[in-house]
Amino acid sequence: MKLLNYGMPLAACMALLVGCGGSDDPQDEIHYEDRVVEVPGEVVTNRVEYMPIDGFVLGFWTMDTDANCTGPCLNDHSAYGNSLYLGDMAFAPVTQAPTQAGDGAVDEMLHLDGNVQASTIDGSVLNDTLVGERFSVLLRARTQADELHTLFSLGTASSTALNVQLSRHSLLVELPRQQKRLLVPLSDASTWQEIQLASDGERVTLQVGCTQVASFDRAPGQPILSNAATGVMVGARWGEPASDAFTGDVDLVRVSRQSEANLFCSK
Repeated sequence: MKLLNYGMPLAACMALLVGCGGSDDPQDEIHYEDRVVEVPGEVVTNRVEYMPIDGFVLGFWTMDTDANCTGPCLNDHSAYGNSLYLGDMAFAPVTQAPTQAGDGAVDEMLHLDGNVQASTIDGSVLNDTLVGERFSVLLRARTQADELHTLFSLGTASSTALNVQLSRHSLLVELPRQQKRLLVPLSDASTWQEIQLASDGERVTLQVGCTQVASFDRAPGQPILSNAATGVMVGARWGEPASDAFTGDVDLVRVSRQSEANLFCSK
């Protein structure tokens, strides 16, 4: 997939956050959850900010459709409007977005049957932005598949920068520039798996269900992800055409240019 350089520079977008995409309603830009506080004699329910959004968040997709796109796409709740466009493995647009209301924790969930992927496009801010050495990726997904297939990937025009595969009993995170393959056993990924990969610039950590399951120190002389801007693909391995299609449900994807705390564990 070719990455073009037509996107608005990230610095300009950070100076004009709301103007680079998303909704004018602050309630649409921040996700909340109900937290129950029990005190003697009463139960109080508070609306609490769940996953705050700032200028470092390059993409935050909760699988709700964006009606403003020319083809089926998923809304980006970050400030930059990096919609995920739905297509087949050859990037031909699908006729209808395969999203569905269900038991996702936030908004809707995306059901993937192995024939559909979702990706950012040439000209988007994300495809024109270097993620850098400090980053955080949050994923919530589930699958019934017994074999590993790609849930999420980051890629440049010529190579894969990050590939995350999920099966019912294992998780595999590949970082080719660091020559790392983090293979983690899972009890049963047919239930929602909450995954965080984060880097503080020197150390990379992987958490599943709020438990750290793997980590490594950055090898000097090589980027953790890439020296070039990368695009996002959900449901397949980055490439032209896409490959290694995922079957299952995706509830949330979030990419930040800073090492965030594990927001799945802040509840």
